[in-house]
Amino acid sequence: MRRRPVLSLVLAACLAAPVAAYAANPDDGQKLVPIGGGYSEESLHGFAAQTIDGATGDTVDLYVIPSSYGDAPEDREENLALAQERTVQIEAACDDVVDLATFTGGCEATLLPLLAREDALDPAASEGLDDTDTDGVYILGGDQVLAMHVLANSPAEERLATAYAQGVVISGTSAGNAVQSRSMGAGYPEPGYPENALERDMSLIFWGDDLASEERGLSFGSQEIILDQHFYERGRFGRLLSWTAQSVERYGGAGKLGVGVDWGTAPVIQDDATITSVLGASSVSVLDFSAAQGLDWVGDRDTLSVQSVLVHLLAPDTGATYDFGSRSVAHDDVAVPTPERVALPSLATRGQGTLWLGGGDNNSIESEALSAFVAQAQDNTRGKGKTSLLVLGLGYADEAGALDAVTDYTEAVAELGWTGGIDVRVHGHDAIPTSAVARAAGVLVVGGDQSLMAEEVADPELRSALAKAVQRPTPVLTDGAATAILGERYVTDIDPTTSDEAIEMFRANAVITTPGLGLIPGYTLEPTLTQDYRWGRLFGAAHDSPDVASLGISELTAIEVGRGGASVVGERSVVAVDGSGATWSTGSNGALGATNVWLDVFSTGDLIE
Repeated sequence: MRRRPVLSLVLAACLAAPVAAYAANPDDGQKLVPIGGGYSEESLHGFAAQTIDGATGDTVDLYVIPSSYGDAPEDREENLALAQERTVQIEAACDDVVDLATFTGGCEATLLPLLAREDALDPAASEGLDDTDTDGVYILGGDQVLAMHVLANSPAEERLATAYAQGVVISGTSAGNAVQSRSMGAGYPEPGYPENALERDMSLIFWGDDLASEERGLSFGSQEIILDQHFYERGRFGRLLSWTAQSVERYGGAGKLGVGVDWGTAPVIQDDATITSVLGASSVSVLDFSAAQGLDWVGDRDTLSVQSVLVHLLAPDTGATYDFGSRSVAHDDVAVPTPERVALPSLATRGQGTLWLGGGDNNSIESEALSAFVAQAQDNTRGKGKTSLLVLGLGYADEAGALDAVTDYTEAVAELGWTGGIDVRVHGHDAIPTSAVARAAGVLVVGGDQSLMAEEVADPELRSALAKAVQRPTPVLTDGAATAILGERYVTDIDPTTSDEAIEMFRANAVITTPGLGLIPGYTLEPTLTQDYRWGRLFGAAHDSPDVASLGISELTAIEVGRGGASVVGERSVVAVDGSGATWSTGSNGALGATNVWLDVFSTGDLIE
C-alpha cells in the first residue's frame, strides 16, 4: 500500500485491496500523451484508456501535478482548490471508461501539492509518485515556464523520470503538453504574436541542452520533437515552423520534428520513437524539414524563408502512424513513400503593368505595396491623359460598409502623394465598365468578405473590367477578399472570427472552394493568413482541389506580379501549400488527415517559383 498525500481524493480504507508488483507494466515501454489544450471529456477518456491499457492490479492509480499554476503564496489556496477540481474531473473520466470487472477498485486520482519550488524540493510532497503501483500522471495546464521553474532538478522531477521509465503514462494539457518535449516552447516576447511568429526572434524556445538549467522541458521529455499546443485554435503554425527551422541550424541535418497538437487532441508517443495513434477532437500536425531547401532568414525582421517542408496531418482512426527515425508515415503498417516535388504553377502577368495581390490591411502609408502602386499610378498620369484612380469596393453587405473600407485606402493614397482624382465605385450600386479601366491611371480593388463574392465572380462586366486592367500597362492593387477571387478557385466560407472556427477549418470538407475569376491560374488565393488564423483554409482548399496550389498571403503583405515573375513585398510572408501528391483521409472525429503535403514559406524579396 502506498502512502498518500493529504490531498488524496479517496479514503485510505479504499486502498485495502492487494495490488500487483507493477500497476503500470514496464514491458509496455514508455508512453507520452501530450494534449493540446482543454479538459474535454474526449481527451480525458483517451488519456484514461491509454493508462488503463498498460495498468495491472485492482486499481488504476493516477497522480495530478499542478506546477504550471504558479507559486505566488497569496494564490496557493485558490490554486490548490482549482487543481483539486481538475483532479476530481480526471478521476471521474477514468471511472467512465474503466472495466470494473478487471479493476475492481476503479480509478483513484491524487493531487500532489507541487505548486512552489520548495514543494518540489521536499521529497515528502512527491512521495508515492514513483511507487510501483502508479499507472498514470497528468500535468495540468497553465504556464510551462513556471512549471519547469518548480520541477527542474528536483526530487519530484527525478520521481517523474523513474515513473516514466517504469511504464507510467505521462500526460498533460496545454502547458502540460509543452513540458513533454526537452526542447520546450516558451511563448512569445513582446511584441511577438501569431501574426509575426515567422520572424526569428518573435517566439521563444528553450532548447534544453543543459539539464542543469530550468530553461527546458522535463528531463525525460522527447528529444526527437518540439511540441506546440492549441495549435490550430491559436494559429501557431508560424512559430512551430520557426522553432523547427532553428533546430536545423542548431543541431544540423533535418533538425527536430515539429509536432503541433490542437485543443482536446493528443498523439500517443511510444518510446520517443513513434506516434502510434491520435485521440481526441481534432488532428496532429507533423512538420519535417528533411527535404527542405533554401532555409534562410530574410529582410530587416529576419523572417523565415524555406521551401519543401513536409507536413502531415494525423487524424484518429485513419490507420496512420509516424516513425521518428525514418521520418515517414505508415498507413495500416505500410510506409507511404514521399512523392517527388513538382514546381508550383507559373505566377506572372501577360500584361505590361504590375499587379499587386494584397493579403489585407494594405490601407496605410506603411504598406510597401500601396506606396509602390501610388508611385506607378502617379507616373502614369504624366503625358498620358490619365488623371484619376479607379477604386472598387467588392464583397460588402451594404454600400456604407464598402465606402467606409474604401475611405481608409483613399486617405492613405492621398498621404502617399496622389494628386489626381479618385473614382470610387461599389459593386452592386455602380456600373464598372471596361471604359472606366481604360481611363484610369491605376486600379485599386478592395474586398470585404469572401462569402459575399458570388455575385462579383458571376458578373461578366466586372470580370471583363478586371481582366482588362491586368492586361493593360496599368498598375493594379487588390487587397483582402478582392485578391481571393482573382485565383482559379477561392474559398467561399464566411471569414473566420473565432478560435473555434480556426479549429473547424481543419475538418474534412469544412472548406469549400468554387471557381474564381481565373486571372491567376493554378492557385487558390487566401488573404489575411496569419492574422485570422487561416492555415486550415490552405489545407482544406488543397484537399478540395488537389491540383490547385493554395497560396496564403499575410496581411500587410503582397505578391508583386509582373511579366517576369512574382516576389513578396511587405512586412510578412506568403505560404504555399501543395497537396497534389498528398494522400488524404478523414478521421473518425471528422478531422482532415493528410500525408505528404508540401509547404513553402516566402518572405520579403523572395521570388515565388
